[in-house]
Amino acid sequence: MILIALLIAFSIERVVHLPAFWQMDFLLARWLDWSQQKLSPGKQQQLDKPVAQAIWLLLPALLAGLLVTLLDNSLVTFIAGIIALLVGISCPDARSAYKNYLKAANKGDHEAVAHYQQQLNLLAGSDASRPINQTVCWLNYQYYVAVMFFYVVFGVFGVLAYAAIRSAELHQSARFNSLPLQRLRWALDFIPVRLAGLGLLIVGHFSRALPVWLSSLTDLRCDQRDVLAAVVDKAEDMPHHPDDKTDAAGAQLKLMKRQQIVWLCVIALMTLSGGLY
Repeated sequence: MILIALLIAFSIERVVHLPAFWQMDFLLARWLDWSQQKLSPGKQQQLDKPVAQAIWLLLPALLAGLLVTLLDNSLVTFIAGIIALLVGISCPDARSAYKNYLKAANKGDHEAVAHYQQQLNLLAGSDASRPINQTVCWLNYQYYVAVMFFYVVFGVFGVLAYAAIRSAELHQSARFNSLPLQRLRWALDFIPVRLAGLGLLIVGHFSRALPVWLSSLTDLRCDQRDVLAAVVDKAEDMPHHPDDKTDAAGAQLKLMKRQQIVWLCVIALMTLSGGLY
């Protein structure tokens, strides 16, 4: 069921342009606005506390996970999983910005290239100075790879909780000023980034990337974006022309997609062996 839900969700997201209400950014903003309006001024002041903010942020994910658990029905769990995955992986703005970036780069429109690169960096929560190849790899990780891992381990709650924290860090940080969202994201991404790196070792240049990946296992300070970027860079062993705006990004993104297929194969094997249902 887990594997089938993943395949269906990834397929739908790829071929169907999902409206805004399927995106976590939209849903989280609506939830925060609606719930804040329902609270009295006195209770709104209590939202400044870290515990209250954590509950406020994760309550929809907790309720969804609890409802699925209480119903204890395979069909409900399956459908809820697909819906949660679609909410977690839906990123039409990033997909559109990347397509427009490629078109602008192929036309030689440097102004448009800079514009769409800035847009992609904003969507990824990256610095403006970060190279485009690192940005698109991180976008692929945080919208697909990480969501896949959290769904396999924690189910519907895991997907919605991770997506909510991701959205809050990128777009709602002012409302959650008492929560260490960046440190929370760092902790949540620690293991998934290393697993993604392991997949990159398998599909990429193993011997070059292995030392970087091994050193990342004990690195408790480095930004997870930098960890992933370093492994991808070593695993993708192809020369790139310095003036080509799309070569490195396209090659490394293909590598990210290939390692995602590797993990889907692992999930399939675990399903066949009875380790997953």
